[in-house]
Amino acid sequence: MTPDQINEFFSFLYRGTLGEITFWLRLIAGVFISAMLGVTAVIAVKFRELNMGGPKSAASLAKPRMDIAAAWAEAARGIESANPADWNLALIRADAVFDAVLKDVGIGGDTLGERLAGMDRTKLRSLDAVWEAHKLRNRIAHETGQVLAHDDARRAVAAFEKALRELQYLI
Repeated sequence: MTPDQINEFFSFLYRGTLGEITFWLRLIAGVFISAMLGVTAVIAVKFRELNMGGPKSAASLAKPRMDIAAAWAEAARGIESANPADWNLALIRADAVFDAVLKDVGIGGDTLGERLAGMDRTKLRSLDAVWEAHKLRNRIAHETGQVLAHDDARRAVAAFEKALRELQYLI
């Protein structure tokens, strides 16, 4: 069969009413296929984003938890000091460690206070104690010359430690 014979054979698709119908069907099919390609591209991008931020491997979890443990050990050493300035610093460090953990867990908010406000008490039983510890930290951070009693500082750092254990960031 020659190309002219093939063209003649299919020419009925382009003549008369049938030609108009096939024109519109091809146009609709082209739009539909284009839309489906666009949707497929969007889905592929979303899956890639999910895979990038998806479940963390054991190796990727181990390093941040080791960093948390090291930072926590430094805060805990400060609370054992005889120097009241070290107690303040220990509380500030404990607050910062806990804030880093909440960010790592994915709790939203710009500040630790906003993150705490967005937390569910059923997910963190020590939330009230953490709130009190954070308020104490804010008081020493924003009021110059504020010196904590050792018991208050120890209690606040212990509240952060309990919460870190609840979240399984400390063993």
